Amino acid sequence: MLRTRGLRVADAATGRTLLDGVDFDLAAGRITVLLGESGAGKTLLARSLAGLLPAGLRAGGRIYYRGREMDGGAWEGVRGREVFYSPQNAAASLNPVLTVGVQVGEESGLRPGEIEALLGRLQLADPARARRSYPHELSGGECQRCLLALALARGAGVLLLDEPFSEIDAGAHDDLADALRAEQRRGGLTVLLVSHHLGFVGRVADRLCVLARGRVAASGDPADVLASGRHPYVREIARYLEER
Repeated sequence: MLRTRGLRVADAATGRTLLDGVDFDLAAGRITVLLGESGAGKTLLARSLAGLLPAGLRAGGRIYYRGREMDGGAWEGVRGREVFYSPQNAAASLNPVLTVGVQVGEESGLRPGEIEALLGRLQLADPARARRSYPHELSGGECQRCLLALALARGAGVLLLDEPFSEIDAGAHDDLADALRAEQRRGGLTVLLVSHHLGFVGRVADRLCVLARGRVAASGDPADVLASGRHPYVREIARYLEER
C-alpha cells in the first residue's frame, strides 16, 4: 500500500542523518506496529509516508502509494483523504473553532446519532458530550479518539497513527486497542501504529517493524522478528514480552 525505497532524511543545517536508507513496506489491510527507542526515527518515517516532513530536513529516496511515486503535487487529494496522519498532539489537528460533531459531520454527512455511535465505538465515555464539545474542552486522549473518528468519517483507507495512546490512561489502552482492531477489520483498513507500548505487539500487530538509529533493524511477522533476535534492541523486546 505504502512503501519506501532508500529513504534518507537528514538535518539540512547539521547534515546529521536521521533516517538512513530505509526500505519499508506497509502491508495492505493489516496493522503494522512500528517500534523503536526514542530518537530512532519512528515519527519521521510516519510523517514521510504522509508527505509531511518538517521544514529544515532534507529527504532522498522514493515513496510509493499504490505503486505511484509520491513527490510534489502527487499528495494533493490523497493526504488527509485516502492517507490520514494522526500526530501525537491530536488537538492541534482539530479545528479549534468548530465542535467535534460539526467537523465530523462536514466531512462525512453523518447525522448526530451516527457520529455519536462512531465516537462510542472508539471508547468515548460520553459520545454526546464529545460531539457537542470544542477540542479545548476535551482531554488529550479524547481529542485523539475524535481525530481518529474524523479519519474514519472521511473514509481514509490508510491510517498513520503516531503514538495514539500516549495521552490515554494506561487502564484504557487495551480497550482502545481492541476498538482500533475492530475498526480495522470493519473497513479493511491499512494501519501503521507508532508506539512505545510493547504490549500492542501481541494484541494488535499483524506485522512488526523495528527501527534503531534510523535504520530498519527487523521487519516482518511479529513471531519471526522476535524469534530472530539479530539486533540487540529486538532481543530486548523479545525478553520483555517473554517476562510478561
